[in-house]
Amino acid sequence: MTTEGELFEAVQLGNVFADSKTFVDAVPRSDEAEIVSEFASSSPMSSDELRAFVLERFEIRSSSEPGYRAASSLDEYLVTRWDSLTRSSDRPPAGSSLEPLPNPYVVPGGRFDELFYWDTFFTGLGLLAHQRVELFTGMVDNLVLLLDRYGHVPNGSRTYLSSRSQPPLLAAMVNALTDAGVDGRWYLPALLLEHQYWTTGDRMVEALGHRWSRYWDVLDTARPEAFAEDLLMSSSREAPLFRNLRAAAASGWDFSSRWCAVPGDLNTIETIRVIPFDLNALVMRLEWTIADLARWAGDENVASAFTAHADARRIALQTCCWDDAAGWFGDLDMDGGIRRRSLTLAGVTGLSEGIATASQAASMRRTLMERFLAPGGLRTSLFESGEQWDAPNGWAPLHWWAIVGLRAYGFVDEAATVANRWIATCRSGFAADGTLLEKYDVEEPDRRAGGGEYPVQEGFGWTNGVLIDLLAKGYGVLNESSQPE
Repeated sequence: MTTEGELFEAVQLGNVFADSKTFVDAVPRSDEAEIVSEFASSSPMSSDELRAFVLERFEIRSSSEPGYRAASSLDEYLVTRWDSLTRSSDRPPAGSSLEPLPNPYVVPGGRFDELFYWDTFFTGLGLLAHQRVELFTGMVDNLVLLLDRYGHVPNGSRTYLSSRSQPPLLAAMVNALTDAGVDGRWYLPALLLEHQYWTTGDRMVEALGHRWSRYWDVLDTARPEAFAEDLLMSSSREAPLFRNLRAAAASGWDFSSRWCAVPGDLNTIETIRVIPFDLNALVMRLEWTIADLARWAGDENVASAFTAHADARRIALQTCCWDDAAGWFGDLDMDGGIRRRSLTLAGVTGLSEGIATASQAASMRRTLMERFLAPGGLRTSLFESGEQWDAPNGWAPLHWWAIVGLRAYGFVDEAATVANRWIATCRSGFAADGTLLEKYDVEEPDRRAGGGEYPVQEGFGWTNGVLIDLLAKGYGVLNESSQPE
């Protein structure tokens, strides 16, 4: 569906659908230009007439999933869920917002019926554990195709998501495929292009004598998939809003107190002022991966250059982003490089990506277990704002980084405690819902998670993938001391 014009605005501002994403994912049943012309000649319409007009002329995606049947156990669910979440868009219908992609891919689930960038890595963990190497490789190859198409890996495989990216996890995917026996050298040109994107243009800023990456969207307009919501918010704010909302969507953390000048007030969102610690940690991992692959390919010049880039970025992160009093890594403010007040689980990438010194890691272990750990897992932040990427919610990707990071520094018991609590939350959630969800309330695991722009979604690709990976590697064995209290 075209995301502009009078028909688009009428439907989105008229609240024809409860979720703004519904209409941008709709597919016209006939020539779209003719539908638009017919609308122009028939308006004005009442809300009921407009809804009838749209339903007659557009195919609206059903929330039900093809081929899905309820599983009798969590183990059965984890094995069979992949097929019901797998899609193909090699030839999208005319007028569809789906990107044409040659290989099948796993979608997150619920309202998210497309290939998402950073979700793919965590979903892929489960696919690899289940020996679905070909499916995961095809998904990564789809992302590389999109990278070649746009010069960056888009947020997701919808045309309206193509103006921004997401956390750069392509290098992590290549490393995972290499461990599974795929020749990672094939992906070196793609990783170099990915690095160019994150280290040039408006995504690069300078502070404290270093160059940093930040989240950015080239567009400064209301998001088509949240058109009405963005316009409503803009009516009460003088400062630029849309690019800050879009940049937060690029981060994957949409939305969180970490992006706001006033933590509980989304109207004060200022994402483009933030130098995100985790983003730069992932760019550092990208640089190390390029160096490793270049050395493997026999290009010592590239290997040496990117080793130097990674080492310099590690030192900058290690020194500029460390809060000794809090025992944690935090984001920086672009103006002056001042550390921002909010502490979030984004800092745990200091462990997973090997940035922390031994003493910093020891402090982080204490902070994590004393302040972030809750009965059902890890709080996303220490602030309850009503947004979904804050307390009391916990998310599978952040748990995976925390568990892997703790283990990397030798904190195996603490990693097991976190893993066991998260696994127990997923198990109890499956017992209640018959599926896994995108996020959970870790403070009260029996309470359904909330916050954000939409209801909690079922499915769910990255929750499935992380749980499978933790169980397959034996990182969590349920025991009495680590059960949710």
